[in-house]
Amino acid sequence: MALFITDECINCDVCEPECPNDAISMGIEIYVIDPNKCTECVGHFDEPQCAAVCPVDNCCIADPLYPETTEVLLARANTLNPDKAIDPAKVWSGVRN
Repeated sequence: MALFITDECINCDVCEPECPNDAISMGIEIYVIDPNKCTECVGHFDEPQCAAVCPVDNCCIADPLYPETTEVLLARANTLNPDKAIDPAKVWSGVRN
């Protein structure tokens, strides 16, 4: 699943630079995650970095509108980051297999 940022966002700016896919940007009122760029950090990290650095609990959560498998997320990571090494072992437990 892609992740999304809830309206609990305090606009602290810590998530945006942590995203390896540049999927996070400032929306109208709060930060938003582009589901076409979000890979849940699969291939890059063992957990989504936006959620890991966010000071607000449960602000960056899985978006049920975008259920995706590990394979889909890894393929997207490779497409979005052709010059970066993508590690298929870097998967967090929230990803549907």
